[in-house]
Amino acid sequence: MKSLDSRDPKLDMTRRGFLATAAAATAVPHTLAFSGEGDDVSALRVPSGTTPSRVVKIAAREVIQNATVHRPLLREMIRNVVTTLAQTRVERDAWRSYLEADDVIALKFNQSAQASLGTTEAMAEALIQSLVEAGFSPKQIVCIEEPAGLAKRNGTTPANHGFSPSETSFASGSDQLAVVLDQIDAIINVPFLKTHNIAGMTCSLKNLSHAMVKHPARFHSNRCSPYISDIVSLPAIRDKLRLHIVDALRVVYDGGPEASTGAVRNHGMILASTDPVAIDTIGLEVLNDSRKHAGLPPVARSAASLPYLKSSHEAGLGIAARYAVDVVQPTP
Repeated sequence: MKSLDSRDPKLDMTRRGFLATAAAATAVPHTLAFSGEGDDVSALRVPSGTTPSRVVKIAAREVIQNATVHRPLLREMIRNVVTTLAQTRVERDAWRSYLEADDVIALKFNQSAQASLGTTEAMAEALIQSLVEAGFSPKQIVCIEEPAGLAKRNGTTPANHGFSPSETSFASGSDQLAVVLDQIDAIINVPFLKTHNIAGMTCSLKNLSHAMVKHPARFHSNRCSPYISDIVSLPAIRDKLRLHIVDALRVVYDGGPEASTGAVRNHGMILASTDPVAIDTIGLEVLNDSRKHAGLPPVARSAASLPYLKSSHEAGLGIAARYAVDVVQPTP
């Protein structure tokens, strides 16, 4: 069997295709001239004149074989999603549109199922390399819930651990927030895409909410709603959000949030958006597609019927109405 890092003409064509299509895939922004149509219209209204949220979706089957990541191809996929989303050909310019030069940047991963899925280290190192090549120092990068030893190997700054001594109130409760929020200026959120036995699914929003409070078990009733939207709406979190890059290289389509044997599908996909609600809405479609492929019912028929997505839309965290989300999908 060939090494995944060997030079393969087909993969070279894939890499060239990614780079060539990045600019062509950028969509001209437009505004909604109507309140939409479809199953989620009555539950998820979007005012006329709203600019749709953009989600970039890129997939390459060759990037993941079993649990082994083709790292050079993953690096090109990272370059492509950030430049396509920012509508620029230059990776450095893309990052500078999301971040300030002196920002302390958190890369927020997900520890649950990390060892089983086996993609976080490759994803983290591709993102660190991308940021460093854009002019940021490794010392400006703080990885949260990263694999052991990654910070030392890459020269990033370790995350502060623990929780604030006092509680912060939000609409549906209160709790102590993670002290790492005081250490950082900006968050690049890098969740997995998984089903969740209580919330229905976990992606960008839940990767932020329940990881940043001391007592997450308090906030799981009613399928985690409205707790997810209320916690993410806190200024200590919401004001730092810059970008969401979903690691959907391997998707847990059943039995999540842990990765059960036989319930993981290799999608070789990355999603990117500045809107955590929109990206979770598209993530729901990906999960439902995987479940259909396995002969399982959907997690939810639409975002309107998934409580945490509906409440996040209503809270103004982003757009869950599918008719108001533009998906940009470059073809490799």
